[in-house]
Amino acid sequence: MKKIKYQLRQWRIALGKWILDKTKPMPDNIELKSVLFLRQDGKIGDYIVSSFVFRELKKYNPAIKIGVVCSDDTFFSRNTYIDKIYRVKKKNILDYIRIALQIRKEKYDVLIDPTVFLRNRDLLLIRLINAKINLGYQKQHYQLFNLNMNTSGQHFAEVYANALHLLGIEQINQQYDIPCDIQSEKNISEFLRQYNTRPFIAINCFGAASSRKLNLSNIIALLEYLTALCPQKMIALLTYPQVTAQLQSIAAQYDNVIIYQNTKTIFDSIAIIRQVEWVISPDTSIVHIASGLNKKLIAFYQDKQKDPINFAHWHPNNQAETHILFYPDNINQIHLTDISADWFK
Repeated sequence: MKKIKYQLRQWRIALGKWILDKTKPMPDNIELKSVLFLRQDGKIGDYIVSSFVFRELKKYNPAIKIGVVCSDDTFFSRNTYIDKIYRVKKKNILDYIRIALQIRKEKYDVLIDPTVFLRNRDLLLIRLINAKINLGYQKQHYQLFNLNMNTSGQHFAEVYANALHLLGIEQINQQYDIPCDIQSEKNISEFLRQYNTRPFIAINCFGAASSRKLNLSNIIALLEYLTALCPQKMIALLTYPQVTAQLQSIAAQYDNVIIYQNTKTIFDSIAIIRQVEWVISPDTSIVHIASGLNKKLIAFYQDKQKDPINFAHWHPNNQAETHILFYPDNINQIHLTDISADWFK
């Protein structure tokens, strides 16, 4: 059944490409006045890694109009460099058409699509928007893209930097812009005021996929190991509403493990990460946030030999001390004793 579904999908994609993928000539001369980014995925890590491009575009020319197509504007709406946000409903082709026709009237100079895989609705969106330049990543087999980045094995921060280079922008600062929520920062400051010291380590136990979620026994084992290594240091467990009760019951067993029970959004976790020296995480969004805040980092990744391209795209891009521990298939195969006491000295 899976093979049949896969084959049908390939046929749909091929048919869509045949219908929608038409040659787009490169304009002879263009003045860069407006840039549109396609970011329908809405993933946190993707936003963090690309966050510098909006700042660098405005640094190059403050008058440039920057637009973003997204399904979730949680981060984009807080970015003061972005001029216009177009929210689109995921997997809703009618909404894609509605948004595309709206954007088409604004006549963008450049559309940037950094995704590796194009669905038919994405191709339709790009075709209808009709920007003067469609800049893609590994889109050499598409005629609709008249400017393309054909490199492989690069971190996605480099991919975005290369996109700016192709637009004639040099001396790019790739430091991530980490969003800040004033209320979350205030809440965390008040929460930490009851303790005599700031937390030393922030631990995130869960990635998005089930294979990147620590199970209960390994969460406890990790805390046992770290509290023995750093008995005088405070450890903060990062949480979200669905797991707070479980993590709170674990944290209560230790004198130096805390949890902010009122965590509602990722901004609460960001506020905690700002306060710590170390971050431990299997989740790439937290890894990228920690990197953007120049925090020392221990990251858990699947063996890079199994998916070297994914690791190349999303490994920690961190200036601070960074250690990566690899597991074969599931994070619960990790050897916690590989975390060295020397790292915390």
